[in-house]
Amino acid sequence: MADLALALPTARRTTATAKVREWVPAVCTAAAAVLWIVTVRRTDFAAMRPLGLVTILGPSYFLGLAVISVGLAVELVRGRPREAWLCTLVVALVVYLFGTPCAVEPVAALTSAWVHAGFVRYVFLHGNVLNGFTAEFSWPGTFSMFALLVGFTGKTTAIPLLRWFPLGIELAYLPALVAIARASGVSKRVGWLGIAIFYGTDWIYQDYFSPQAVNFLMYLVVVAVVLTCWRPLATAAAGTAPALRARFGSLRDAVRPRRLLGYESVAVWSPGTVLATFFVVVLISLATAMSHQLTPYAIVLALVACLVTRRLGRPELPAIAFLLAVGWLSLGASNYWLGHLSQIFGNIFQIGSTLSGNVSSRVTGSASHRLVVDARILLTLALFGLAAVGAVRRATASRTLELLTVAPFLVLAGQSYGGEGLLRVALLSGPFASLLVASAVMPRRTGAIRPIVRPFRLGRHGRALLALAITVGLLGAATTMTVVRGGNDYYESFAAGELDAVNLTYLHVHAGQTVGLVAPYAPIGQWAVGSVRAYAVAGAGTVPTLRQMRRNLLHVRPSYVILSRAQGNWGEVLGGLPTGWQHQLALFLVANGYVVFGRTPTAVVLYTAHGF
Repeated sequence: MADLALALPTARRTTATAKVREWVPAVCTAAAAVLWIVTVRRTDFAAMRPLGLVTILGPSYFLGLAVISVGLAVELVRGRPREAWLCTLVVALVVYLFGTPCAVEPVAALTSAWVHAGFVRYVFLHGNVLNGFTAEFSWPGTFSMFALLVGFTGKTTAIPLLRWFPLGIELAYLPALVAIARASGVSKRVGWLGIAIFYGTDWIYQDYFSPQAVNFLMYLVVVAVVLTCWRPLATAAAGTAPALRARFGSLRDAVRPRRLLGYESVAVWSPGTVLATFFVVVLISLATAMSHQLTPYAIVLALVACLVTRRLGRPELPAIAFLLAVGWLSLGASNYWLGHLSQIFGNIFQIGSTLSGNVSSRVTGSASHRLVVDARILLTLALFGLAAVGAVRRATASRTLELLTVAPFLVLAGQSYGGEGLLRVALLSGPFASLLVASAVMPRRTGAIRPIVRPFRLGRHGRALLALAITVGLLGAATTMTVVRGGNDYYESFAAGELDAVNLTYLHVHAGQTVGLVAPYAPIGQWAVGSVRAYAVAGAGTVPTLRQMRRNLLHVRPSYVILSRAQGNWGEVLGGLPTGWQHQLALFLVANGYVVFGRTPTAVVLYTAHGF
């Protein structure tokens, strides 16, 4: 009787704890929404400092991230996680990480987004591309799609899409990520944790209005469809400590003709649905072949990875995808490669120069910029390092996730994509590496392929410790991602006055004239594509001296010169130029035949009648 009396309070406490835990996600979601609104209303864009976006976000932003992390952790360690609340909290995380810059920055960031809007307008107005103008016009699929969308909406330009496009495309990735997580063989908890980790470490700013953002969605859809359609044939589970010889034998089996012909996978869907799936993948492969230089080959590698890990039953799919990519490069993109063969094949197997262009050459500039770059490198290394831990800790039916993580890096051996190649490859690997990181936290213990390192149990307080680890990990990743993703916003984001100065210039510039910039950091390129040239003295990664700027501008002598806040910040952060250096340059130009044509609080437009 006494034992029963002691057990009743314990049972009541357990029930009360369960009820509190049940309401935690709802409370966290509501609190995060309120804190986000407070953050957006109180953020002053004009107060941004050299460290970027993080310098104008108040404590409410980071408190909101902490609340979301707690909600996700509590729901993930429940006996039966509720996917509706997990999805809601992940969406809240996406809004915080990718929607906050869209809300607090007056206009769309990144010059490339404005240039791509100009390409879309050109296709909309002329019905074709401008041959010989830029390499991107040799892969016009995305621009043509948006030109069609612009026509359907009754607009003449894609500019209204620019500002909120990053948030929209990141949310569009979510269904494909959920399908990949469900079909990859990991548990529900691991799948949702992996999705949260991917968003929390996706600092690679490739989701602006661009072909690569849309093609990354196509890449995810192809992988999701393939993993959902085919499953590996059941095999006998290996022992708890398989011999090294057995592991090498499994590697040898991966290239057996039977597997490469697709006989070791089985379709989940009916033959008619599989055939429809086949044509959908072919159609997407064709679309990417016409839309982007890198993604088609990443799709080929992903399909090969699925084939050798028994997750693809149609071996002709990677062959067709490869032929489509090479066929478009040979025929559709002939305007690009004629005379540029060295750019296409010049960096094959030159891994050292590729890494130098992607990593070492970026670690320059002021202390704040180097801090951001170092943090990016460390965050990426941590992601893939923990992914390796997850690979050795988990049991699985196939090593598809591991191969999908590694496969995109093979592109570096033959790509000639410039300094952003490694960034794109890390992005393509990110979703699968994130699922492996989640597997390092909560590894699966059953599967034909046994873990290399035996998983251990946390003991009596395992659930609480696991929730704490998830909270700290997600909050740390999301906070670091906020710092490094917005680290360049000091000069890559634009004030409304800068856009006003550009629009004023476009309103008066004539065909054949040139608009000069010191650096390619201005909301420019959205109008007069092919008839008005935008000339930048310096490239994105080099900062000339003031003397070199003066000499180059007088040599080219553009009809209009735009000097803006973003360009001034760029010179200070990357070149160590003194504060207000662009004002000195404006005085020099005025002394050499230019006049002040227009002025806004954050930009000045100069004009000369003797320009080109």
